[in-house]
Amino acid sequence: MLPRFLTSSLAMERHYFLVPKFALSLIGFYPEQERTLGLRLWSFFNFLILAYGCYAEAYYGIHYISIDIATALDALCPVASSILSLLKMVCIWYYRDELKSLIHRVRTLTEAQHSERKLAYKKRFFTLATRLTTVLLCAGFCTSTSYSVRHLLDNVLRRAHGKDWIYETPFKMIFPDPLLRLPLYPLTYILVHWHGYITVVCFVGADGFFLGFCLYLTVLLLSLRDDVNDLLEVSNIEESPNEENEARIVRDMERLVDRHNEVAELTERLSGVMVEITLGHFVTSSLIIGTSVVDMLLFSGVGIIVYLVYTCAVGTEIYLYCLGGTHIMEACSDLARSTFASHWYGHSVGVQKMALLMVARAQRVLTIKIPFFSPSLETLTSILRFTGSLIALATSVIR
Repeated sequence: MLPRFLTSSLAMERHYFLVPKFALSLIGFYPEQERTLGLRLWSFFNFLILAYGCYAEAYYGIHYISIDIATALDALCPVASSILSLLKMVCIWYYRDELKSLIHRVRTLTEAQHSERKLAYKKRFFTLATRLTTVLLCAGFCTSTSYSVRHLLDNVLRRAHGKDWIYETPFKMIFPDPLLRLPLYPLTYILVHWHGYITVVCFVGADGFFLGFCLYLTVLLLSLRDDVNDLLEVSNIEESPNEENEARIVRDMERLVDRHNEVAELTERLSGVMVEITLGHFVTSSLIIGTSVVDMLLFSGVGIIVYLVYTCAVGTEIYLYCLGGTHIMEACSDLARSTFASHWYGHSVGVQKMALLMVARAQRVLTIKIPFFSPSLETLTSILRFTGSLIALATSVIR
């Protein structure tokens, strides 16, 4: 049995950005939160923790490159995710007003879809968005927790063999010596552990926004497709069209074209908000996965499990981006095909022109425009091929 929040029995309005809202609210960065003084201070504190963690990890990794490459990679692999998470945090804060506007407008449009078929679309895609972002949250949580578990297990084994406890943090970072000694060490450890969770919730929030918007816009496109087909339906193709009825259909088609224009505008606005996040994510993902695989070759025992979980989490993120982009493109193509396959030819010339206008606009497939590419399952294939090349190169160097 799945928890109720992962099923379609939960009210659709509660499914709306359920997991991103939960994740970003933990650190005070959800766009619809009331910006009280306490919330501002809490969000700034989390920003400082994440920013210093990026610096400390990068410094540690660069320092150890000439000393121990395995230790250096153990620090540099998670720092790539930390820096990307910091970028996502900054972008969510910078675009908070635009995100709030998009959240409100898409919510209003989806709530206006009431027919039985449209409710089925909403149940399917709203529940899918919640389930997939929950998978991402669990994968990120397990990844961050595994670093702390690995460190604790290593030290427990050291103590069992009569060796001293190593006062290090779960993620390899540079700290002033007093912070790595008692009595301050437990506080440092907790803050570094929280740094890992901040990284996770930033990823879940930003990636959940992308996937959620893509799936909710897909619902709008499928609903638009049904409305066009219902409007152009002709009971008897041999009957001459009624002029008054045809004039009404032309007006309704104009409204449907306007709805399609608004969905296109929302997609364009989403591209503007997510461009830095998505581009940074795809640029670093291959490097992170490749480095993780190299770390699995260099480490043994718990270290292999840690980086296996890490690789699965990053792969899940890439898949969600590509899945969301693919759903929008397929919904646009389906709108064009279904409109052309409807009974548009049984109507007056005015209606035919409006129908062909809808077909022409729908054929210009809506995409989340990112420099150099658009997220889709085809893009995922290219990334996996590039990652395989990096792994093969790294393996040959190690041998």
